[in-house]
Order: sequence, then C-alpha cells, then structure tokens
Amino acid sequence: MDFLYGTIVKDVPPFFVPPEAWPEYGHESDPAPICKREKLQGGALRWSLWPLCFEEYIGDTEPDIAASSNGELAYNRFVIWRRVARTKGALGWFAPSKKAPEVDGFKLLEGDVTDGWNKNARRDLTLWQKNYEGKTHTIEQISLAEYATAYAQSTIAKRYNEDRMRNLERKYALPIVAEHTDLWGMRDQRTGAIVAGTAVISSPTCGASTHFAPFIHAEGRAVFAATALVYHWFADAQRKGQRFVVTTNFWYPGKPKNWKGFSEFKSHFGFSYIAYPPELYRFVRGKLF
Repeated sequence: MDFLYGTIVKDVPPFFVPPEAWPEYGHESDPAPICKREKLQGGALRWSLWPLCFEEYIGDTEPDIAASSNGELAYNRFVIWRRVARTKGALGWFAPSKKAPEVDGFKLLEGDVTDGWNKNARRDLTLWQKNYEGKTHTIEQISLAEYATAYAQSTIAKRYNEDRMRNLERKYALPIVAEHTDLWGMRDQRTGAIVAGTAVISSPTCGASTHFAPFIHAEGRAVFAATALVYHWFADAQRKGQRFVVTTNFWYPGKPKNWKGFSEFKSHFGFSYIAYPPELYRFVRGKLF
C-alpha cells in the first residue's frame, strides 16, 4: 500500500494486541452514545440502533457465532471480523474492500525509549529538558475536570471538535478504564494553566499502553510540549514494565486529510507499522424484537 511514514511490517509480532481488544481500553464506549450495547463472550462487542445491529470480533481466530447467539441485542445483525495478522478468510465471510481498514504504529520499549526517533524529535526533547522542564513547566497528573477544561480551549477543539474528549469521558466512566488511565497535563508554573495534555490508557493484561485525546495550546507548542508528553508516556510505560506502546490511525490515501498532520508528527518517534487485513463481514439472523 501507499504509506508515507515507514515500512509496514510483514510479520505482526505474536504478542501484539490492538488497543480495542484490551479489557482496560473500554471499547464498548466507542459506538455512538445513542446506541445500546453489550459485551459478549471473549470480549466481542454488539451494539444496536434499531433497526440496525452490529457485532464485532477482534483477533485471528474465526468467531464462534453460535456461542454468542443469545443476548438482549441478538437481533438480525451484521457481524464484523477485524483480523490482526491472519490473511486467510473463512467460509461464509466476505470482504467488501481489499484495502487495509487501519494502520497503527507500535514501539517496543527496549533500552533507550528514544531509539528510532528522528532528529527533529530529539532536538525538541533536548530543548524541553534544557530550557523548560522543571524551570517553567512541569508534567503532572490532573483531574478529568481540569483535563476537559483545558481540552476545550485547545487548538484541536477550536479547529475541529471535542468528540475525542467526549469519548474519553465515556471511557473514564467505566471503572476498569479509570483505574488504568493516567491524565497527564503540562502546567505553566507561573500561571497554573494547563497548556497541553494526553490521556494514557494502560493494559496490564496485554503489557502495553496507548495515548488518547491529546491536546495542545499555542503556549505548549512554544515549549515543545507534544514531544515532551510523548517522551513522558514512553518512559512511564517502560518504568511500569510494559512491553510496547501503540498509537492508532495513521493517514494513508482514502483516510481524512486532517489526519496527515497528526500522522506526520507521530511518525517521528520510531514506530513500526501494522496494516490490518481487510475486515470480513457476514449477516446473521436473530430475533426480530
């Protein structure tokens, strides 16, 4: 595929699990809030907005549809099978597209977490550590309320919307997500203002973490806050004994153009890239009401 930011790995590491499949990620919060939803055996997810109903499985083992045929939302439904590395299909499934549905990046936390960073990222980290860290700004854990307030004043909220923040709030309402999420904010020591932030969701189950709903203000750009927060995320994950970190939704042709700037920035930090096989679908009959 045409991918700007590096080489797609040919062999996905056997330990790799996408964030949506982590128990601590709270994937059940991702469908639109208006939908009803239920978790199924093995972490599968079903959601419904009558008369539409969907069911999703993530992994390379063919879903056992019969085993999850019961439930409040077991209507006639479209079943989605999101494979991680398996390219072979199965009888009864079809792929409406031959394209990868998503490209994610992962980085092993071995040795120096800045290994593989490009020169711009290394320079920005050096300037942050030399001129600002502990002198004018600090990175600290903050409350969800303070995070949301700062997010609403950020560049991304003003240019686009606050959808990602609303999704974070829905995730954080789940106890397992709140227990394993750190809300990191960069604070201006002079004014007390939060000028950048990122939420980090960790999965002890899968030995990994991902960032979610990051934001930055104009002041944060001036002190290299985005790079500082990435380094803080990597270093903290390594201290916790996590094996790898993941960042999702890299741009490639066919994806929204507003992903390109974020993808270019994320590509500076030594990620390897996974292009998932095309999603498979099938229609399953269930109850009508």
